[in-house]
Amino acid sequence: MARQRGVDRRDGVLAFVIAALAIIHTRIVTKLRNALDEHEREKRRLQSILRVRDAPRAHGDGLFEPIGVARSSFSRRNGTPRQGGALVPLARCEIKLEAKLPRALLEGLEEYSHAWVIYVFHANTNLTGTRAGGAAKGKVSVPRLDGGRVGALATRTPHRPVPVGLSVGTVERVDTERGVVVLGGMDLVDGTPVLDIKPYVPFCDSIDGAKAPNWVGREAVGKDEPLKIERVDFAERASAPLSSSFVRSSSAKALYSGVDAFKSFVKEVLSYDIRSIRERNAPPEKRKFDTYRVILCDVEVEYTITDRVVEVIGATAIPHEVFDDFERAKAEIEAREALGELPKRRAAK
Repeated sequence: MARQRGVDRRDGVLAFVIAALAIIHTRIVTKLRNALDEHEREKRRLQSILRVRDAPRAHGDGLFEPIGVARSSFSRRNGTPRQGGALVPLARCEIKLEAKLPRALLEGLEEYSHAWVIYVFHANTNLTGTRAGGAAKGKVSVPRLDGGRVGALATRTPHRPVPVGLSVGTVERVDTERGVVVLGGMDLVDGTPVLDIKPYVPFCDSIDGAKAPNWVGREAVGKDEPLKIERVDFAERASAPLSSSFVRSSSAKALYSGVDAFKSFVKEVLSYDIRSIRERNAPPEKRKFDTYRVILCDVEVEYTITDRVVEVIGATAIPHEVFDDFERAKAEIEAREALGELPKRRAAK
């Protein structure tokens, strides 16, 4: 009997130790994930600054540094709409001012319903060529024209002679103390360098009698629009992966209140056919893929399209996107500052 009590006591101690180790393990993993996420955000910030600092010198303009870097729902170019606002109103964008800027810059912005954001198309595939003085494209293919070509300056294409973008979004939240503004309906890629934020003023920004071609008007968003998706469904097998991916994604949790809000955003994005023109127009037997993927808030969403019906079939959290080497980017910035090629950054207080 005494021996049995001793065994039970040892088993109890062992169970307690195992439970304690499990708790410690969970806390360590959580801290490591948070540290890695912070590392990724700093990496994106440095690389964005490096890109935008280079671009104006190549064009012979004055030197502009971004006032902040956007944390966006759109992890990559794929899936990012060329028009924000009414197309994907649930998209979220958090802009944090650089540490050296006064937080008072944001005071009063909360009194406006909307704001303009001026930024750099840092993720352009042709950014290097335009910096080096290469020839800019004259015409671009327009998705809503099913591949029809229009002059680049008559569209909102990112591929412009000077890669600067302009978008308007709803002012969701302004945190003056932290130097953060959260905007809704924004079409910025994560890591976008932001050059300026301006309030939307209805009496002068809304122009009576303004006109635009039919293919960019609301009348184009109808049954015959080539990008129109009739319905977005979520397969039962996708429910658990979506929930677990949301929990693991610091970006998703920072921008959305819960998994249901995130799913609503995913549904909005996939309500338009975001595939390439070639893939969209190819006969089913000649398409390259049976399933498609889009990365939103560092969550890779897998889906299928059949007769303009989208079905989400899976999701995987991708906590760390693949970027250029962090240390190399940081070292390059520091070296250029030492050589006087870039103005030195002020140390954060």
